[in-house]
Amino acid sequence: MSELRIYLRRDSFLDGMDCAWALLDDAGRLQGSGTRLEEPPKATLCRLVLAGELVLSLDASLPDLPERRLAPLLAAAAEAVTLVDADDLHAVQMDRRSDGESTLAVIEDAWLVRVLSRLAAVGLRPDAALPEYLLLPWTQGSWSVGWRGNDTLARFGMAQGMALDESEPPAGLSLALAQRGPPEGIEVYQGDGGPDWARWRAALGLPVEAAGVWDWRTAAWPALPSLLQGKHTSSRNRLDWMRLRPLAWGALALVVIQFAGLTLDWALLAHEDASLRREARVLAERALPAHAAVVDPAWQMAERLQQLHTAAGTPSADACVGLLGRLGRVWSAGPQVQSLIYESGVLNVSLNEADAAWLTRLQSEAALRGLGVASAQEDKGIRLTIKPASKDLHHDQ
Repeated sequence: MSELRIYLRRDSFLDGMDCAWALLDDAGRLQGSGTRLEEPPKATLCRLVLAGELVLSLDASLPDLPERRLAPLLAAAAEAVTLVDADDLHAVQMDRRSDGESTLAVIEDAWLVRVLSRLAAVGLRPDAALPEYLLLPWTQGSWSVGWRGNDTLARFGMAQGMALDESEPPAGLSLALAQRGPPEGIEVYQGDGGPDWARWRAALGLPVEAAGVWDWRTAAWPALPSLLQGKHTSSRNRLDWMRLRPLAWGALALVVIQFAGLTLDWALLAHEDASLRREARVLAERALPAHAAVVDPAWQMAERLQQLHTAAGTPSADACVGLLGRLGRVWSAGPQVQSLIYESGVLNVSLNEADAAWLTRLQSEAALRGLGVASAQEDKGIRLTIKPASKDLHHDQ
C-alpha cells in the first residue's frame, strides 16, 4: 500500500515554513517528493518522521504494570529526568528490557498538538510517528550514525538514539561512550560526502566503518511503538462511528430479527406443549378411574398401563390383556367402540347403539371363552361389562 511520509522540524508550519514530504509506492519505491503541502498526495498510510532534536530518548525504571495503567505515569517519569512539567510532555514507552529498565520517547505536547492540528486542516491524519534516528538501520552490539555534516544522528539500540552536534566526531558520541560503554563498532550511513574517517577512529578508539547511503524517505519503517498514542492516536485508528453506523444498525436489526424469531419459536413451542399437555390430561381422565385426580398425566398413564399389562402385578388370562385377547377372538364387525376402561379385573367397553342379535351372538360366543358379558343402556349408546365367567354378572339388556 502507498505511503506518504512527512518530515517535521521544530519550525514546521511557522512563519510560512512548510515541511518536506515523500510519496512511496506499494514496494517502498520513491514516487515523488516536495516541500509544500497545499495539496498533499493521496496515500493509504501517512507517517511522520520527526527531526531528531524533537524527541528525547531516555531510560526509566517503571513499575511492572499493564500498559493501560502504566501510560498515565510515563509523563511523570519523564519529568523526573527532564525537570519539565509533566503536563507539558507527551511520553511513550518504546521498549522494556530484561533488566527492568524501559526506554521512553519524550516530546513536547504543545508542539505535537499544533502540528497535528495543522495537518488535519489539510485533510491529513497521520497513522504513526517516529524520530528520524530510529529509522537508521541497526544491528545488535553496534551503533549506527547518520552523517549529514551539521545534521547528524545516532541510534544506540532498538529504541534509543539522539541528534548529535556538528563537531567531528560529534561530542555527543563521546558522552554516549562514557555513559553507555563502547559498542563493538560504529557504522556510518552517509549523505553527500563523508566524515574524516581517520579522525573519528582516532578520537573514538573504535572501528568506524562506512555503511552506505541512507535516506529517511526510503528507509524501512521499524516495528516500534508509534509516538501517536493516547490522546494523539490517529482518528483513523479509532472506531469511526459515522462510518460504522450503517454496519452497527444492520447488526442491531439482525439481532432484533433473530430475537423476534426465537421469541416466536418459543411461543409456538410453548403453545404446542400446552396442547400436548391438555390432550394428555383428556386421555388420562378417560383412561383413569372415575373421579381420579390427574396430577401427572404421563406418569399416571404409564402406571395405569403397567397395571393393565400385569393385572396388579400378576399376569394371567383374566388380566386386561388376557380379557382383550379372549374378547377379540369372538368379536365380529359391529358397532364402533367409544372407549375401553379396565379396573379391578373388569373391562368396560362403551359402544354406539348395537342391535340385539349382534349382542346376543357376542354373549353366547364369549361364554364359550369363559367370559361373561353384561350390557347396560347409556345416553349415547351401550356399555358392556366384561369379566371372567366365574365372577358375578348383572345382565341388563
